[in-house]
Amino acid sequence: MYYDISPYYERRIRRMFSNELKQLLISALAIAIAFSIREILSLNYLKVLAVIVAVAFAFIFHEILHRYVAKKLGYYARYQMWPTGLILALVLSVVTLGRVIFAAPGAVVVFPKLPFGVIDRRDYGKIAASGPLANIILGYIALVILKIFLIGSLNTLTYFTLSTLIYIKTINLWLALFNLIPFPPLDGSKVFAWSKVVWAIMFILAALPLFIFPLTL
Repeated sequence: MYYDISPYYERRIRRMFSNELKQLLISALAIAIAFSIREILSLNYLKVLAVIVAVAFAFIFHEILHRYVAKKLGYYARYQMWPTGLILALVLSVVTLGRVIFAAPGAVVVFPKLPFGVIDRRDYGKIAASGPLANIILGYIALVILKIFLIGSLNTLTYFTLSTLIYIKTINLWLALFNLIPFPPLDGSKVFAWSKVVWAIMFILAALPLFIFPLTL
C-alpha cells in the first residue's frame, strides 16, 4: 500500500537525512579502513585495496537494498550515518590491531508515509531481511566465480582479483551471519519476529559456505 506523504512531513524528513549519499560513502570508507587495518599494518597494499573494495560493496549493497525494499513497500527510507559508531569502529580496530571491529556506522531509518502511521511487522521483517540477503547474494556470486576459476586454472585470476573475490565472499557472508543474530537492534531480531522459517533459511545459507568452503589467502 502506498500513501502520499504530506509536504511538511516530507520536508522535515528530508532535512533530517540530507546529503544521504555523502553519509553513505563516508560510512563505507570508514568501515572499509577499519576492516583493513591488519593489511595496512602488514604493508600489503594489494590486500588493503581488495578489503576496501569488498567491504564497500558489502556495506553499500546491504544498506541500498534495505532502502529499496522499504520504498517499494510504500515507506519513506533514508540512510543515516552514526558518527560515534564510525569513530568507535576506527579506534577499536586500531587499538586491537584489527582483531575486533565495531561495525555500526549507521542504518537505514524507515518512516511510514503518514505522520502518525505504523510500520507493519511483516513489512519490517522483509525490510530487515533484505540487507543480509544482499550480502548472501554477493557472497554466493563470489563463491561461484571462485569455484569456476579454481576448478580450471588459478593463473586465469590475478592475485588482486583472487584476493578481492575471497574477501567479498568471506566478508559478505560473515556480515550476513552477524546481522542475522536474533537480538535487537540487529536485522535478525526483526526477521525472526516476522518469520522463523525465513530466518532459519537465511542463517543456514549464510553459515554453510563459511565452514564448507573456507577459502583464505
